[in-house]
Amino acid sequence: MPSSSESLHLLRMFSWISPAFPTGSYAYSHGLEWSVDNGDITDVASLVIWVKALLYYGSLRSDMIFLRQAWAASSSQEIRQVAEFACASAASRERYEETVNQGEAFLKATDIWALFKKDPDMADIRWPLPVAQGILFRRNHMEQDLSTISGAYVAVSGIISAALRLIPLGQSDSLKAMKQLEHHIIRSAAKTRGKKLEDTGSGCFRSDLASMQHEIQQTRLFRT
Repeated sequence: MPSSSESLHLLRMFSWISPAFPTGSYAYSHGLEWSVDNGDITDVASLVIWVKALLYYGSLRSDMIFLRQAWAASSSQEIRQVAEFACASAASRERYEETVNQGEAFLKATDIWALFKKDPDMADIRWPLPVAQGILFRRNHMEQDLSTISGAYVAVSGIISAALRLIPLGQSDSLKAMKQLEHHIIRSAAKTRGKKLEDTGSGCFRSDLASMQHEIQQTRLFRT
């Protein structure tokens, strides 16, 4: 039986990784909207292949490394370095807006728990979502591996939610996609253990280009 404090920390995590947590995630597709419109993703199988690539070789892999580095940061200077590096690594304007808008909304919402007090010298920092998650998950006493898996789960579930509306998928197909990706979330998170900022990067050029093409897409349901 977990202790009262462990149970409390777990309940907070349930709130923070819930699709209902107010980060505005429903408004973003991570470039998926253009990819669906272009015919790259048409069903559960192609969606799973796409997300697997992001987890092992693309933006989601980099985000897990950013989360780990933010979790491990021991000073304001280190936090700043991770946040600025993550911002500079965004593949497009929309990717940048997606991560900082959600990250800053996440920090604003978690202010209720008063776990992270920003120093005055952090006033000009923009806050990518995985960086904000890493900081708060650490202060909620969640260990690094579980924090990384939780952050990846949030990202994957957001993409699947967008696919549900765009392809479209039924609820059962969305759950099938999530089930197929569970072990890949765990494995890809494990592969980022011990990685540094210089280990980030993306080999998923089609996804990165999709986020750029979305900026000029004529009809759009999502902001990215």
